[in-house]
Amino acid sequence: MTFGRLYLAVVLVGLVAAESVHWQWREIRCKEGVTNEQGHASACELQLKEHENDENPRVVPFNTCVDETVNGEVKTYCDLLCPGADTAYRITRYPQQHKSCFTHQTYRLERREDNFYLWRSGECRTSTIGFTVRCEFKSARDDFLSDQELFRVARRLT
Repeated sequence: MTFGRLYLAVVLVGLVAAESVHWQWREIRCKEGVTNEQGHASACELQLKEHENDENPRVVPFNTCVDETVNGEVKTYCDLLCPGADTAYRITRYPQQHKSCFTHQTYRLERREDNFYLWRSGECRTSTIGFTVRCEFKSARDDFLSDQELFRVARRLT
C-alpha cells in the first residue's frame, strides 16, 4: 500500500470514529436554604448543555435528585440524565475551594446500570455548590434522545 493510500485510510477511519462519539455537558446548581422535596438536602437544578460554554442551557423541568441511606449515611443522588453514556467526568466544582465538599468523601460520580449519578453527603448535601460534568457517548449526537424523550424516560424511573 502506498503512503498516500495509507494516509487516506487513516483519515477516513478517524472521520468515522469522530462521527460516532459525542459529548454532552451537565451543570448542577444546588442552593443552600432551598430544600429538596424531602426537606433536608439543598435543592439542585440540572441543566443540559451541548458544549461546556453553551450560553443557552436547557433546564430540566423536574428534580432529578433523591435521598438514599447507604451504610447508615444519608446521600443525595442526582441523576445526570446521561443514559447510555460510556463515561462521565467532573470537569469543575464551584466554588473551587468549598469548605465541606471533597471529592470521593462528600461527593462523587457513580455509575448505576446505564446511567451516571452525582451523590452528595454530609454538609455538602445542604450547601451551595455547583458542578460541571461531561458525559461521553460512543454514538453520534443524532442517535441521542430528544429532551422530551429523555424527560419522559427519567420521570418513569424516579
